[in-house]
Amino acid sequence: MATICTDAFFPVGKAEGEILGIQGLPIAAIPHPMANRSREEVNVIAEGALPEIIHILTTDRKQLQSEYKDTIVQTEKKPSPTRKMLFKDGISIAAEEKRIKAPDSLDAVNRIFYDHGLTDGLPIIPPTSERVEQMIARCEWDPETLIGRIPPKDGEATVEKIAANATMAGCLPEYLSVVIAAAQAMIQPRFNLNALQATTHPVTVLIFINGPLSDALDLNYSYNAMGQGNLGNATIGRAIRLLLINVGGASPGELDRATLGSPAKYTFCFAENERENPWEPFHVERGFSQTVSTVTVIGAEGPHNVNDHGGKSAEEVLITIAGSLATPGTNNIYLGGEPMVVLGPEHASIIARDGFSKKDVKAFLYEHARLPLSGISNGNKKQFKKNNPERFSGLKDTDRVPLVEDPDEFMIVVAGGKGRHSVIIPTFGGHTRAVTVAVTDKTGEPIIPEFEV
Repeated sequence: MATICTDAFFPVGKAEGEILGIQGLPIAAIPHPMANRSREEVNVIAEGALPEIIHILTTDRKQLQSEYKDTIVQTEKKPSPTRKMLFKDGISIAAEEKRIKAPDSLDAVNRIFYDHGLTDGLPIIPPTSERVEQMIARCEWDPETLIGRIPPKDGEATVEKIAANATMAGCLPEYLSVVIAAAQAMIQPRFNLNALQATTHPVTVLIFINGPLSDALDLNYSYNAMGQGNLGNATIGRAIRLLLINVGGASPGELDRATLGSPAKYTFCFAENERENPWEPFHVERGFSQTVSTVTVIGAEGPHNVNDHGGKSAEEVLITIAGSLATPGTNNIYLGGEPMVVLGPEHASIIARDGFSKKDVKAFLYEHARLPLSGISNGNKKQFKKNNPERFSGLKDTDRVPLVEDPDEFMIVVAGGKGRHSVIIPTFGGHTRAVTVAVTDKTGEPIIPEFEV
């Protein structure tokens, strides 16, 4: 069997081979991109690749592994040095276990970590043994407990490694249980983290928090909930990003292949404004008790504002939201999925005042958040029909394409402060599904907050 991929994704293919235990996976690289090439162009590329494919199919495996062991594609930047976490006194949080001492200097530690690609580009708190031990002591987990493996490198996310990344991000010890819960959620198969880590799409892992811990940890769910200014929101989201880099191996330009990326990839974490939510909280809708705190991970784009200062009824506000959702450039329009609608409290109040339940909101958006097929370019229509025939085959230009397959796939939550604004958050599409887990202690029991920060 021969493996074929475009040169832009060659590093990802090599990494996948290593994860499967195949050192020197033979890959025939073809020019990127292949999308929308003519049949004649594809034929030329296929003819050019054929000799290498034949060589791979007819050569002894050991010889091939030797030939391809150190192969890189010349159009790619040479990968950075092997990722090893550098500590003042030696704890490793990357996939490798080698411990290296770093100078006792904040500037020097930050320079070394940055040079080795172990940060998100911002300064970090040096994760010394003392700091990491203090982080773990609060939640009383065993440092060696394996929470799971983080793709695409499949690094082992132990409690110690999660705590070290949380330390680097600036988390308080009280936040560690939330970070662990987020890690537990994002490694679930239905979340499809491997695809999120390596895609060209600007998707990030959104951390959404419900329950009593939101207040106990002083997380922001009101004014500027998705922006700067709150320690918990900023550092919990950032800890997950560092974990994705240092344990998952998704470094920009190497295994993280995002074409443009997004500021949301630094950190994207906020809580639900349950106090001003006229309906049941999101986690209750998902089957959890209101007294339980939960973390939901979502494969999301950055937020897009919905400005409606004129709408005086539920229908008027929801028409504006529906129109904002139905755009031809999102993954949701051709892959479905679970787009998120974050209603500001004022919009939520208007909608609930007019007797709309959350189920009614979803049904309204299902009917109105649709795009006429004529609003999609001919090239994309052809591509969409090929990749998702069940969704697009048989449709005429006058037909309107729904954003989701089922109204219940819309995620409706409430957050923010005063003001006639809401937010839509497109997702990675049907490739990923949001996962909600309870924030628990080491025994699996839900954490009931007994402290305030």
